[in-house]
Amino acid sequence: MTVKHIVLIKLKAGADGERLMKQIEALKDAIPQVQSVQLGVGFSPARDKGFTHGLAMTFKNREDLQIYNVAEAHVNLVKNDLVPVADDLLVFDYDIVEF
Repeated sequence: MTVKHIVLIKLKAGADGERLMKQIEALKDAIPQVQSVQLGVGFSPARDKGFTHGLAMTFKNREDLQIYNVAEAHVNLVKNDLVPVADDLLVFDYDIVEF
């Protein structure tokens, strides 16, 4: 079953969101299990609870998501590039059910 991996990011003041988004986008080429990547900047401050950026990735199945989670490129990006510039993160993974 196809899986969606959603991450909401609260960037610290002054953090370079554009640079971070380009680094995240590059994971698609670095990790073959990533089928697609969608990135965006929030535009609903009254409802976004301070989250500034979002990403959605699609994987063929849960196993591919697990491979991604431990892939060196992902682990390094989270440790070196994401965590230092984020005040908060929210991750939500789910099986896609289509109607």
